[in-house]
Amino acid sequence: EEMTTSKCLEQYLNVSAEPMLEDGKREYVTVDPYGNMLTWNRTEQGEWWYWLNKPADRGQMEDCCASRPMGFHKYKQVGPVNSMNQQFYGRPGNIHLRNLKERDSRYVTKVRKAMEIEKYTL
Repeated sequence: EEMTTSKCLEQYLNVSAEPMLEDGKREYVTVDPYGNMLTWNRTEQGEWWYWLNKPADRGQMEDCCASRPMGFHKYKQVGPVNSMNQQFYGRPGNIHLRNLKERDSRYVTKVRKAMEIEKYTL
């Protein structure tokens, strides 16, 4: 979808799409639920479609995703969307935070800290 959209933008509006990266290596937009992407390891899993044409130093595993994410793909159901909202923006210690896997919790904590969420939820 992004390839098609970027080609249309370039062809019809003369707008060139560029990767959305934090510090040149972490994705601002995830193409799969963030919990899955935190496990993607280029070295162990090898080259597959996700890594195609990406530089060797692109972030992987817990260094894959930006600390101030902009978009998440594959969240279509109300339950997972609401849960993710509570994880990132809800009150500290809510049930959605307490139920996270340790790896996911580290990422969510990093996001909440970068966005200073605790300042606005107390």
